[in-house]
Amino acid sequence: MMENKNEGVCRFCLKTFADSAMGRHLLACKVKKERDEQEAAHAQKKYPIFYIKVSGSKYYWLHIEMKGTAKLTDLDSFLRNIWLECCGHLSSFTINGVEYQDTTYKDDWDNLWGGREIRPTTTTLSKVLNVGDKFDYAYDFGTTTYLEGKVLGVREGVLKKPVRILARNSPYTFECEECGKQATDICMECGSFFCEQCLANHECGDEMALPVVNSPRMGVCGYTGDYDFDDFSI
Repeated sequence: MMENKNEGVCRFCLKTFADSAMGRHLLACKVKKERDEQEAAHAQKKYPIFYIKVSGSKYYWLHIEMKGTAKLTDLDSFLRNIWLECCGHLSSFTINGVEYQDTTYKDDWDNLWGGREIRPTTTTLSKVLNVGDKFDYAYDFGTTTYLEGKVLGVREGVLKKPVRILARNSPYTFECEECGKQATDICMECGSFFCEQCLANHECGDEMALPVVNSPRMGVCGYTGDYDFDDFSI
């Protein structure tokens, strides 16, 4: 990997922070607090808003806010859209030892796991999560991508969207295995990175290549994603 820093940009004050400092900053960010207060000032009704960090390995992370009335289905859809979706695979949450899946596929799960209890992802966040709670998430039970989440805070307020991104890791750059230039693709077979020119001569064949993307699912299954899905720039 080329020289990278594990950091991202606060989407409110536009300052850059390391992963280890971002959570503390967002809980104290004056610009964010002012905006939250302005948005809540004219609201007829306020509700709990959950501040959640989701991590996919040490390199990829998201800080987000969601309404407490949002469902696990909403979080599942968000994670699929920004990081994961390739072939419509099944997914699951594990919260305090309890598993949650889309019960549309309950018969499939019964066949796989012997009919063990599965609760629906139509459950709302406020019913299953509190400050400090951690959860696990898995997408695709063949070539699985595992994520970890933690609730860092809950506040009263309003949100204009079901999910609001507060910060995200800045995209990483990877070095071409052959020439040292910035890589554009990763080989699914051997895991090596290549620029477009060197990929043409790679022994595994360019049909095994997937694009470099800002996602923990990079190089897995048929995931092509985007370099930075939410198109944020300062």
